[in-house]
Amino acid sequence: MSNFSIGGGTRASCASQRRRLLQALASVPLMGLTGGQVAFAGGNNATSGQDRRPAGVVISACDDESGQHHASCMRYSGEERWRQPINERAHGATRHPHKPWALIFARRPGQEINVFDIESGERITRIKAAPDRHFYGHGVFSPDGGLLYATENAITRGEGRIGVYDANRDFARIGEFDSGGIGPHEIRLHPDGQQLIIANGGILTRPETGRVKLNLDTMQPNLTLLDRISGKVNWRDSPSHHQLSLRHLDVSRDGIIVAGYQYQGPPSDSRSLIVMKRPASTALEELPLPMGYVSQLKQYIASIAISPDGTLAVATAPRGNLITLWNLDTGELDSTLDFADCAGVLAVPTTNETPAGFVVSNGRGEWLLIDEDGLPALGPVRLANTHWDNHLALM
Repeated sequence: MSNFSIGGGTRASCASQRRRLLQALASVPLMGLTGGQVAFAGGNNATSGQDRRPAGVVISACDDESGQHHASCMRYSGEERWRQPINERAHGATRHPHKPWALIFARRPGQEINVFDIESGERITRIKAAPDRHFYGHGVFSPDGGLLYATENAITRGEGRIGVYDANRDFARIGEFDSGGIGPHEIRLHPDGQQLIIANGGILTRPETGRVKLNLDTMQPNLTLLDRISGKVNWRDSPSHHQLSLRHLDVSRDGIIVAGYQYQGPPSDSRSLIVMKRPASTALEELPLPMGYVSQLKQYIASIAISPDGTLAVATAPRGNLITLWNLDTGELDSTLDFADCAGVLAVPTTNETPAGFVVSNGRGEWLLIDEDGLPALGPVRLANTHWDNHLALM
């Protein structure tokens, strides 16, 4: 291993709600898919858009020095194409699989999703949270682009929900599913096109108490695979310790899921922070963290990105100022790079200007491109008057 240094309703109404939702889902028109074709949703990684040509840009949330929140569109090289002000601090983003739409999701406990034209930066619409709901900062489209799925909180009940929106009717909210736990955070479309991958963080929060964590002693995080049409839980597993909060994840083209933990227990504890589910496995596999890194990572992983060939995962640790690279064949930590306050990471394809690899951003407004071997290829490039948020999304 090497290190490189660089500068909803009541319970009684659930059955009838589900019947209405299934009827609505069945009536949503498809958009030009042929038999047997799977067009991957506009996810946050390079694998999600394998059936469309990437636009060569990345969307990220950021704040400026005055505290104004923005959505920003960047080239892989670090050149900004446009930025637009938004009302709330945003978190994750996604792209419509067939239209030039970029969606950016308000951070917990957010109340809106902004939809922008990728080319011009023009705001197309805002999606407002339903009564007694707030957003958790992430969402994903169905393969045909007809449906948007967003992670949400049922505030009164304190339960996780997946809100379902009809993209063909100005994103009208047509129903919801139980997420399979409390605090659903990042959500991805499985490569089979049928299942949603959901990181249920297990942490209960309420708008009136802000981001205060209310159930640390009783939290029950899990990773869930949910049928996106019926809402049925197809598979679910929990971490080795109930305070290992699952937050962010990525999935490879062949179905390898890698997720990061944010441990809520004592800082002195030694816990795995990267977990994997292989396609043929029925259980989570926690990857060993060498003892020398336990204190440095400070029990916190921000973002995950998997290489297109599924052999390498990059996980950012902003509190430890470290980019970590994991060999998914062996399940071992392969190498690390020092990068202060690093958070966003994204697998990107080759362009005329840049090699294939990973873009990494940090809270200081810096942008770093590393190649497929995990070596610095470009940057860091700093954008003035900018503090990047935790995530990057491929457009």
